[in-house]
Amino acid sequence: MNILSLNIRGLSGGVKANWVKELRMSNKIGDVALQKSKSDSVSKAELVGFWGNNNFEFAYVASAGLSGGLIWMWDPCIFKVEDIIQNRSFLIIRGVLVGNGALMNLMNVYAPQSFVAKRQLWEVVSAQIGSLEGKWVLAGDFNAVRSQEERKRSKFKAVCAENFNKFIFDNGLLEFPMQGRNFTCIRDNGRKLSKLDRFLVCSEFFNGWPQTCVRVLPGRHSDHCPIILEVVILKFGPRPFRVFSSWIGQPGFEEAVVDASESFEVFDPLDASLTSKFAHIRARLVVWRDEFLAKEKEKVNLAMEELELLELEMETRDLTEDEEWIMAENRKIVKDVEYRKKSDLKQRSRMRWAVDSDENSKFFHAMINNRKVSNSIHGLNIEGTWCSKPALIKKQILSFFRDKFRENSPYRPELDCSNIKKISDLDRDVLVEPFLEQEIKEAVFECGDEKAPGPDGMNFRFIKHF
Repeated sequence: MNILSLNIRGLSGGVKANWVKELRMSNKIGDVALQKSKSDSVSKAELVGFWGNNNFEFAYVASAGLSGGLIWMWDPCIFKVEDIIQNRSFLIIRGVLVGNGALMNLMNVYAPQSFVAKRQLWEVVSAQIGSLEGKWVLAGDFNAVRSQEERKRSKFKAVCAENFNKFIFDNGLLEFPMQGRNFTCIRDNGRKLSKLDRFLVCSEFFNGWPQTCVRVLPGRHSDHCPIILEVVILKFGPRPFRVFSSWIGQPGFEEAVVDASESFEVFDPLDASLTSKFAHIRARLVVWRDEFLAKEKEKVNLAMEELELLELEMETRDLTEDEEWIMAENRKIVKDVEYRKKSDLKQRSRMRWAVDSDENSKFFHAMINNRKVSNSIHGLNIEGTWCSKPALIKKQILSFFRDKFRENSPYRPELDCSNIKKISDLDRDVLVEPFLEQEIKEAVFECGDEKAPGPDGMNFRFIKHF
């Protein structure tokens, strides 16, 4: 489900219709949100040029004179609308995502200029979010920024930003980082820049589609740039491997690592040998992990079945001493597995809660997906064209870093400074002498346990343990 949002600043003029149509078709857009239509009445015939054909449905909010006006257009094969909620400053289409079954609330927003009116709008929108079930996506021109960095040579109102941030925080809304540009509104021939247009989503949407990308496109026929929310799934190859601290002490883990380490043959150079050794251990641990998780799942399912049977027996008779012991053991099995999974969540999120025993898996899931979003490469501008094909992206990245590390000048001038000050021979020998094993061990043991030395997935807790 890809969504386009644009402050169109009036529907008049065929050039704008062709522009929106090109954007929709080239980016496979299923929903289009237009703000500031400046129209008190909108017909399907007027919108066909914007969509490109008749295979769409629409809803609108009339403008007040030449101020405001909102339009939603959507593909009924992608989004089945069940209800429409209209307000002067927002338009909600509520329905089901076809093929997924998720209940969605898509809100098109055009916030007023007035500080008081914006604050009142945030209250009304908050009431809507609190009263309606389903996932939320808010798109549009919010006429507000979140920080001073979102304005350039334009007046920043701290109180307005504070109210906007409070509205976002109170409703648990999140924002995907924008790709392409930092600002969406360009005025006075580029002298004033602001980020007024954006997408805000609920945590359920954010966690459900963490690979979503928000892109800013050039604003050819408006002082606002179009923004696109794309739900993309790019496959760059195998998923990264990671050693979890909860594995230490589990049956077979120590033996798998020791066997892999002892069966490895060391070679020169030693740094390449160490990398290969980690890869050898990793391959063995992948096999152990799959076997361990399968056995753990089987053990939990068996424990849950026995608990269910014993709980049914409790309704008709008292349990024997052996049955009470079996119930306690099964509960312990389920509890231990849940604790291990939650500790893995904390490690993946790279966050430390105030108290280690605190549990907030929703919070840690959000932090994990936040890292995924910030680390994801959704696409690159290659020679002025947006590219989202993994093969081309990898080729471009390889070319970029290969050029960075290539020797530009193979011939270097020699340095001849006979009178330059020099360090003593003793200091020189200290600088180039080999590291002692104790020095290396101290350096390793001073590193944080959850820090990973590289993409091999072996953290320092694993290295210290072995």
